[in-house]
Parts: sequence; C-alpha cells; structure tokens
Amino acid sequence: MQPLRHATERLWSRYLAVPFKRLLERTVQRRHAERLYLVFGGHIFFETLRTGVQLDLFSLLAREGPLTRKEIGERLGLEDQPLRILLLGLVACGLLRKRGARYACTWVSRQLLDRHSPRKITAYVELQHRVMYKGMYWMLEAVREFRNAGLKEFAGDEPTLYQRLAHDPELEAIFQEAMQELSVQANEDMARFIDLSRVRHLVDVGGGDGTNAIALARRWPHLRATVFDSPTVCEIAREHIARHGLSDRVQAVPGDCFEDPFPEGADCLMFCHFFTIWSPEKDRALLEKCHAALPPGGQVVLFNMMQDDDETGPLSAAVGSPYFLTIATGEGMLYTWREYESWMKAAGFSQVARYRLPRDHGLIIGTRP
Repeated sequence: MQPLRHATERLWSRYLAVPFKRLLERTVQRRHAERLYLVFGGHIFFETLRTGVQLDLFSLLAREGPLTRKEIGERLGLEDQPLRILLLGLVACGLLRKRGARYACTWVSRQLLDRHSPRKITAYVELQHRVMYKGMYWMLEAVREFRNAGLKEFAGDEPTLYQRLAHDPELEAIFQEAMQELSVQANEDMARFIDLSRVRHLVDVGGGDGTNAIALARRWPHLRATVFDSPTVCEIAREHIARHGLSDRVQAVPGDCFEDPFPEGADCLMFCHFFTIWSPEKDRALLEKCHAALPPGGQVVLFNMMQDDDETGPLSAAVGSPYFLTIATGEGMLYTWREYESWMKAAGFSQVARYRLPRDHGLIIGTRP
C-alpha cells in the first residue's frame, strides 16, 4: 500500500494539483470580478431594472410568456436594438431567463416585478429612482460632514425627508405606496410571531398608510389600533382604512412622537421600520418615553430589518443604512439586534425577546414590569 500511496501523491502533485489550483483561482477570481461588476455597474443595472418595470415588461411576460424578442418588441412597440440591450441586462442580472429564442420571468421577477402580483415592489423601484438615486449622489459629503447632504435635492427647508415630502404630494404618494409594498412583504411574517390576544389598544407609531394596523386588526378582531403619524400621512391612512371597512376599529391620529404624548389608552406601542430613521440617542429617549406611557404588562414592539450582531451584514443592512444618513435624517442606520435589546433593557423593559423573520427582518418585544 505504501508504494501505491507514494505513486498517487506524485501523480497528484505533478499532473493534477497545479491545474486544479489554477482552475480554483480562476473560479474564485471570476466570482469576485462579477461581484465587482455588480457594484461598479449598480446604477446601470438598476436603471435597466426600472426600465423593464416602467415598460411593464415583467407583467407582459408573466401574463403571456415565454416570448421571443420580436414578439416582445411588437407588444411594447420597441425597436430591436434597444430591446436587445435591455433584455441582455435583465438576463445577465438574473431577472429574466432565456431558453432558445424565448424570454420568461424568473420566480423573483414574477413575484416582485409583475404589477398584478400581490407581492409587487414596483412602487419601491420608482421610489429608488425618484429619491434614493438623486440623494445618494451626495454620500461622500454626508460621510465627511455627518449630515443628510442629499436632502438638498428636495424642496423645503425642513430637516428630514419625511417633512419635505409634504411639499410634493405626488412623491409622497409614491413613498407611501412603496412603504405599503414593504409592509405587505413582511407583515404576514410579523403577525405569525406577535401575540396580541391580550392587547386592547395598539398604537402604530409612524404607521404610514395603516397597512400594518389593518393587517393586525383583521387578525385580532378584538383589537383597536391607532396610526400615529404626520397630518398629511394620516389623511392617506384614513382613506386606506376606510377602503378596508375598518374605520370603526382603526383610526389615524396626527402627532410628533418626540414632542407630543402618545394616544391615550395604549397597552402596546409598535414601531415598524422606524427606529432605523433616528440616532441611538433619540431611539433610547423614545424607549424611555414608551416605558413611562405604558401600563404594567404593556409591550413595546420593534419591527424592521436587522444588522447582524457581528456588524458584517446582511446586504440589506448595507444597502439601507446609507439612505438614512445621506437623505432621510442624517443620523439613522440599521442597528444590530444587540443594540436594540440593550436600549430596551436600559429603558426598564423586561422579558426582552428577539424573533428572526424571513428577508432579514426581525421582531424585538419588551414588556414593562
């Protein structure tokens, strides 16, 4: 056996090891190079995606596909050369697949980019184009100066994007629709983990158009819910609530959570995609305010995308955090699980529990003793 082993080792080192090493290096290098392409060409790939959404290409293929390039061009009224460029980009990104001469949606694009899908994010794509791309041009200044330098792209003199949106009703409507899409993606998962069987009155602070409050009121028929947000957003929320026939149990009350008291009688205060907006100091102050406002046994609920405790990801945290610095407020980011938990305990909450949800979301619930 010993001579055979030596012969095998010589065969490996002389004829196989070097080629295998080179193959491995080429594979790894190619993977890293392609990742760099996605970063370096991010603006191009995004605008390729948005163009497909605006042309309703994904809806067409979801409804009629697979189709040839000629058939797509005829349906959309496009010349062949620009269409060829668009389809190349979408296939290379993995948003479309090509088999032979025919193009079709992938599972992701069918779920998220078809305008008729209940899980669509088409408004969020437009929000990225109208807000994030304009403002993120100023990220270097934001990092150097620790302020939302990109806010200069939007009309008004208020210190946050959310206040300035009131000057542009069309853009504010796009923003609220995009937030609704994000809520639809996640609130089904949230509802599975949160137990509101003993909650009588839930206040959704920064609750937007009421999507989360509506979903929870439907799941818990005894529950009364209040959206607590700015006046213009509350107008949108009231219309949304009325369309769902829940105006008798879900209301919208305007106010500023930092300056005004929370609506009376709440035994659960919920913050969805909200603590990411503000600085650690403001978040801690809010939790202290929650503790003072809630009765014994009352709960505070934080729900949003989470950063890993080791601060290495996920990608969603890395993508989302620059927006809060550069555009939204100049002070927020996606914080770690551990940070939220420590702030909650320091404010006096006990029985702090974390729940990992799909798509990098998380739920942290604290109970007032």
